[in-house]
Amino acid sequence: MYKRLLLFYVLLMLLMPAMPVPAQGVARIEITNLQSGSFPVMTVSLDAYNSESLFMNGLTADSVNVLEDGQLLPVESLEESLPGVQFIAAVNPDPSFARRDDQAVSRYDKIAGALKDWALALPEGNDDDLSLVTNDGSSAWHLSDPQDWLESLDAYQVDMRSMVPTLEVLSRAIEVASDLLPQPGMKRAVLFITPLPEESDLTTLADLAARAAELQIRVFVWVVESRTSISNLVTAMKDLAILTGGQYFFFSGTEELPDPEIYLEALRHAYLLTYDSGIRTAGNHMLIVQVSDGEAVITSSPMTFNLDLQPPNPILVSLPEQIIRQGPLEQQQEVAGLMPVEQSIEIIIEFPDGHPRALERTTLYVDKQVVAENTAEPFDSFGWDVSGYDSSGQHVLRVEAVDILGLERTSGDVPVQITILQPDRGFQTFLKRNSLWLAGSVVILAGVVLVWVLVKAGRRPSSSAADRRQGKVYQDPVTQPVEIRDDKAGFRKRLSGHARPAPAYLVRWKGDERSATSPPVPLSATETILGTDPIQATHVLTDPSVSPVHASIRRTAQDAFILVDRNSIAGTWVNFQSIQADGQVLEHGDLIHFGKLAYRFVLHKPPKKKTPQVQPVKDQGTIDQTIDEG
Repeated sequence: MYKRLLLFYVLLMLLMPAMPVPAQGVARIEITNLQSGSFPVMTVSLDAYNSESLFMNGLTADSVNVLEDGQLLPVESLEESLPGVQFIAAVNPDPSFARRDDQAVSRYDKIAGALKDWALALPEGNDDDLSLVTNDGSSAWHLSDPQDWLESLDAYQVDMRSMVPTLEVLSRAIEVASDLLPQPGMKRAVLFITPLPEESDLTTLADLAARAAELQIRVFVWVVESRTSISNLVTAMKDLAILTGGQYFFFSGTEELPDPEIYLEALRHAYLLTYDSGIRTAGNHMLIVQVSDGEAVITSSPMTFNLDLQPPNPILVSLPEQIIRQGPLEQQQEVAGLMPVEQSIEIIIEFPDGHPRALERTTLYVDKQVVAENTAEPFDSFGWDVSGYDSSGQHVLRVEAVDILGLERTSGDVPVQITILQPDRGFQTFLKRNSLWLAGSVVILAGVVLVWVLVKAGRRPSSSAADRRQGKVYQDPVTQPVEIRDDKAGFRKRLSGHARPAPAYLVRWKGDERSATSPPVPLSATETILGTDPIQATHVLTDPSVSPVHASIRRTAQDAFILVDRNSIAGTWVNFQSIQADGQVLEHGDLIHFGKLAYRFVLHKPPKKKTPQVQPVKDQGTIDQTIDEG
């Protein structure tokens, strides 16, 4: 017997973590439930009890000090609250619970009556979290209404004479108490109503005591028993209560049961302490709180906690692969007129350690040079000045973020292509740019010619008498009729000699079977390359959906045209179907999509439409004969 008792104590001391144990006549403070979700702001629950184990009310922030890793830190706030208590009644009856007194009242009836009186006395709006655990499986967990808890207790009707006690009831009660607390600062308590355990259960009891102490669950023990001579078992139950911060009571059936509120009232109060952490590295850290009660300084037991701390992680988002700078037609000769002059850059900032916090700075780098920096909100956007880029090329962007702790991290490199669209040159471009000036010049020239003709007409010589006698009359060449010759063939010949048309064209299409106002693209060359890159493309298409080198059209010796996609992002489509990798032969009227831009493929000499052929119908006799022979 003594060997088993010694084994119980050895196991209990080995498994029991450091936990303050109430001592008669000694003031104490306890810190629990450290919250680091708002790091560097840290919140911890503080319980302070005087030498009579009564909660110390009226503490202020000035009377409390925080020691974090040995560094003295000021308390930002200290608020007293009533978070309620998490209370689990664990009923573990055996046949002795059914024993009745001279009034025919069983021990269990007295226990149930004491629990009902306590629950009925709870105030309205109570924040307690109530549970009931029994050895027949009829449990009720996490009830906020005392009336619901009472109904669960009334529903527990079993034959006590057939019940077999087990420590499984205490184990399940501890598991219920280990669930997430409904409110920060709430304390956990288990009322274990049970007979004395068997000596074979001492090892299991030591494990449960260690588990409860680790979770800071106070276990209050009511032993229902007539035997008082088994001192080692009684001592084991007392130690279960004392080592977890609870109390012990022995009930033989005649004693007055204590009010559970005596246990719980002191647990309903709590202080919520807030301070700014000075931690700058990840790993294990230690927290100690000191309270001055005017006479002495009370120091808590050290709390060890682990904190994951990582630098912020900036990420570039919605970054364009290409920025095209171009300007209005009349300004394309000057770099200062190119647009855009600024590119908006957006980023997101993640905190891999799960502790979002304020930032001190974000910086945008282009080609390893600082081009923009934020030292105040907003930190997630930049304006990149691109007005100084006057030639096409690729540039590398990265962003850096620094938080208020001084932790910094730089994103990965992201390439961005800047393309400068060069102005079109040639006679047609000259006409477009100077159309108004040329039109005015033509009008002025025509007016000058007309004035000259009129002046010449006013100076015609008068007919002499000799001329009139000979029948000679002066004829004004302006007023004389002009002979018109039918020379259409010669006119066409002269016209065709000025410009030779291309064998095929790409005509811009708007989607309503009408071509756009932009001029058609002639397909005269052996190969026509289409894209946004003015250096590589034969014809530049200005649309974000078009790749730098999007597609090409190859003209064969037989004047066939083959369309090939050049690994574009948006793809190349003919008649709403993606073309094959080896290309597709175009036919007159095909609808081609380069990204979002649509064009019609038109031949200069379209093929003739086939005329339906009408075949004469054989006479009825021939048809009947044909059917019979068939």
